[in-house]
Amino acid sequence: MRKIYFLYFLLMLNSLFAQKKDKLNPIAVYEKAWQEHNSDARLKLIRTIWLDDSTFEDPSASVKGTAAFNNVINEFYKKYPDAVLTSGAKVVKDNYVSWDWKILDSKSKLIMSGRDFARLNGKGQVSKIIGFWNPEATLSEADILKNLETENLKVVAKYYESLFKTRDFTTIATLIEPGAIYYQAEGLPYGGTFTGFEEWTKMYAKSAEFFELQIEKEPVYFSDASKNEIIIYFTIKAKAKKSGKTLLLPISEHVDLKDGKITAIRPFYYDTKQFAEFLKSKK
Repeated sequence: MRKIYFLYFLLMLNSLFAQKKDKLNPIAVYEKAWQEHNSDARLKLIRTIWLDDSTFEDPSASVKGTAAFNNVINEFYKKYPDAVLTSGAKVVKDNYVSWDWKILDSKSKLIMSGRDFARLNGKGQVSKIIGFWNPEATLSEADILKNLETENLKVVAKYYESLFKTRDFTTIATLIEPGAIYYQAEGLPYGGTFTGFEEWTKMYAKSAEFFELQIEKEPVYFSDASKNEIIIYFTIKAKAKKSGKTLLLPISEHVDLKDGKITAIRPFYYDTKQFAEFLKSKK
C-alpha cells in the first residue's frame, strides 16, 4: 500500500512539474524577445506567445498587440543600446507567473530593477504583463545620460593623452572601434579619410613629416550624451619642419562614440588654408 501511495505521489509531482514547465515556456520566449536586438527577429518571437489583444503595462508604456509591444522594446534599446537583462526564479500560481529582473549596462552597472506579473491564457500564450519598477534601484534618464557622458569623457580624454602626450598607440588601438573613421581636411598635405587603426597610424606618421607640436592650451570638453558625441577645443603650437616657423592654432575635434569606443573623429582647424600654407612654406 505504501508503494502505491508513493507512486501516486511521484505521478502527482511529475504532473505538477510538467504543468509548471508548460506555463514557463511562454515566459522564456518573452524574456528571449527582450534580449533580441533585431526588431524583425523579435517580432517573430513575440507572435508565438502574444495575441492581438495581449497587453503590456509598466511605468513607461501601456500597449496592446504584437507590433505595439515590439515597438516598446525598440524604444527601450534606443535609450539603452548596451543593456543586459537578467531575471530571477519564477513563481507560478494558477495562470499567473511573477519574477524579479534587473537591467545592467555593459560594465555591469545597475540601470534599473523591478518585478513582472504575467497572466497566461492556458494555451501557451500571454494575455497580460504588468511590470513594476523599483524606484530605489531605477536610474532616471538624466542619471543614465550623465553616467554615459562620464564614460565617454574618460574615453576621449584617454585618447587625447595617448596621442598628444604619451604617444601610446597601443592604448589608442583599444579606444577606437574597428572601422572607425578619421576625417582630415582635404586641403592639408596629410588630408583624407582614414578607416581603421592601421590607416590612422599612417595618417599620424604622415602629419609628423610636416610639423612638430606642443599643447599651448589644454582642452575644454563639451559633451552631448544623447548623441554620443564629445567636442574638444584646444590650442597647439606647431613648428613647421620645412621653414622652422611656429604657429598658434586653435582646433576643435568632434568625436563620435558608441558603446564606449570612438567611431569617428573630425577635426576643425581655425584656418585650414593658413595652416596648409604654413606647413608647405620653405625658409
